[in-house]
Amino acid sequence: METLNKDYAGYAGGLEELKQKSYSGIGALIKRQVVVRLLSFLANIALARLLAPQAFGIYAIVAFVVQFFSTFGDVGIGAALIQKKGELTREETSSTFWLQQFLVWAVVCAVVLAAPLVLRLYPSLPSYGVWLIRAMAVSFALTSLKTIPAILMERKLDFGRIAVVDIAETAVFYSAALVMAFNGYEVWSFIIAALLRALTGTVLIYVLSDWLPSADFNTSLLKDLVRFGLPYQGNTVLGFIKDAVTPLFIGIYAGAAAVGFVNWAQSAAFAPLVLSSAFGRVAFPAFSRIQGDRDLLAMAVERSMRGITLVMFPVAVLMVALGPEIISVVFTDKWLPALWAYYFYCASPLFVGVVLPMYSAILALGRSGIVLKMMGALLVLEWGLGVPLVMAFGFNGIAFSQPFIAALFFFVYRRVLYSESVKIHAFRNIRTSLFSALAAGLAAKLLMRLLGASPLTLGAALAAGGAVYIAAVWAAEKQVLLEFRENFLKIAGAGGKN
Repeated sequence: METLNKDYAGYAGGLEELKQKSYSGIGALIKRQVVVRLLSFLANIALARLLAPQAFGIYAIVAFVVQFFSTFGDVGIGAALIQKKGELTREETSSTFWLQQFLVWAVVCAVVLAAPLVLRLYPSLPSYGVWLIRAMAVSFALTSLKTIPAILMERKLDFGRIAVVDIAETAVFYSAALVMAFNGYEVWSFIIAALLRALTGTVLIYVLSDWLPSADFNTSLLKDLVRFGLPYQGNTVLGFIKDAVTPLFIGIYAGAAAVGFVNWAQSAAFAPLVLSSAFGRVAFPAFSRIQGDRDLLAMAVERSMRGITLVMFPVAVLMVALGPEIISVVFTDKWLPALWAYYFYCASPLFVGVVLPMYSAILALGRSGIVLKMMGALLVLEWGLGVPLVMAFGFNGIAFSQPFIAALFFFVYRRVLYSESVKIHAFRNIRTSLFSALAAGLAAKLLMRLLGASPLTLGAALAAGGAVYIAAVWAAEKQVLLEFRENFLKIAGAGGKN
């Protein structure tokens, strides 16, 4: 995240302060991710062993129904508050809070009334699905209460307190889900866990925050926020419709179990994305502060690419190379029918290290309209390619378009940044990590074939692949590793200093 060591007058605290806050924010989030991912990883393995794919599918469908209605409970003003220059007034934040609550509770009422109709659309849902949906709507309402305090923390790059909330929510969710699943509550395990997670997060964030809503509500203050927020929220809505191809089309066409397989494959393949999510949450507000200096922004994007791909490339390649062994040893063979979906979904971790910094820069430049158009194109591609691919190859076909879509986004985002005089040179910043990762994947696969699949040999193959990767990067361009080590030490040292 470090760029040039010079002052930037457009940021009130100076570029050096921005850099330190960025390091601190990323450090706090990465430390959180270590805890959260360890909890999630272990809990998901246990849940995958305890519950059938159909239970995961039912929960995914229920969550989709509530999320569908919840997209109308926001007009994107949360992102607008983060992007907005200058300080936010209490009147602005309170007005935003009350507008959101009005929309949210309108959505909850709609969900409660419409829940019985969902069973007609999804005959594979159990009869008590109505109450699953209504309970999830309550969870959504509770979660909405913490939006403004979280945004104010993000604007200050104060991710230490956000990390505390995230860890607590994760611990509560998986603890409750495991206890309920072990006692035979099936899909209710997820629903009750979601309610407890929402309640925990809401209470805790207000304990840690110094903000409470006032009675102020001024519609004139919301106009500029809505002007930025609507295209941003439109992007969110289109993204939701894009992702709906699995719970909507596959859920109706192939049933809840197929949805469970696809969702599992996606979540397993996307697991490395948590390594980049910390960057994404910090990059948008940080890049927004340096948006006026195009050269500085370009250097920040390129340096971010080098850092993220250095980690993401080997993880994603090893996940593909050892996919069957990972599934059999860790999750059990009952998930092997989703192997091909898992393979193709792994394209996202491969591309995210390149695309995510570009996406954050485009948002920081205020070009939310471009992102909206791209999401519209993605929606057409996901449905236009996904539906025929599912009909031709079964539920695995939904993932087959992922590499093509990821490549398309790279080229379009790069062109948009060039039009804004932000010149990005991607290949020269990622080539060392890419070729080293391919060598690591080949070495790990060969070793696994020699040794056979077991927990011990899987660990040995992953360790050998990691060693080959580090050695290859060091031999080809050791400065990349030294730069990463420098940034890592700064992030680790700053992570507790929020």
